[in-house]
Amino acid sequence: MATPTVEYEAALKTTQFTDPGAALLERLREAMAAEEWPDERAASVRTNWRRLAEAVETLSYVPAPSPALAAALWRARQMQWIEPAHPDCPTIKYTATVARRLDELLVHRVAAAAYTCTSERGDLTPLYEHLGRAAAERGGELCFGHGDRGLADWPLPQRPGWRRIQNLVQDRHIGLLIVASADELVQPDQPREPGWEREIVEAWLSSCGIRLVCLDDRLPAGGDAR
Repeated sequence: MATPTVEYEAALKTTQFTDPGAALLERLREAMAAEEWPDERAASVRTNWRRLAEAVETLSYVPAPSPALAAALWRARQMQWIEPAHPDCPTIKYTATVARRLDELLVHRVAAAAYTCTSERGDLTPLYEHLGRAAAERGGELCFGHGDRGLADWPLPQRPGWRRIQNLVQDRHIGLLIVASADELVQPDQPREPGWEREIVEAWLSSCGIRLVCLDDRLPAGGDAR
């Protein structure tokens, strides 16, 4: 049998060897933790997936994205192609990766405006706070809020609040316009096909590099869901 050299014996005394079971124990720990709150993680992934898709759509309208935004969008789109092996029980690593991609993307936000057309005479602060949260969920930051009261039967271009929105659009001050309902963009007795005027507004905003979001997510006047 070979006799160990002096150098080998010295190395044995000074070298710290990793426990051969450490890697296995770590994998077992992760596997056990992965079983601990699967419902909560699955709900978190679903929520972040929805927010990621919304942010990607909003920020994709930016006409000249910075290199950092372009890279974040690319990583987010790549993430959208990767589904968990078990949707009802995503791993800790997958859950964390989705959250990280969302955080990376939401560093880049666009200025948003909210438009309201109501008959209310009371305080609309809660409504604008709601619209602000909805804008933030979609990659925007609410910077402007304009509205009209009691003018729902006026044509949209004649409403003073909407004219202020038009100025913001024309001056390229916003990248997102958010309204509570698509009905606020048309007259109640609009004779045209449901959604026609909303589609005109949406096409105009899109041509200016601006996304339109209607929180009710339907066509006005009883049209089919989009």
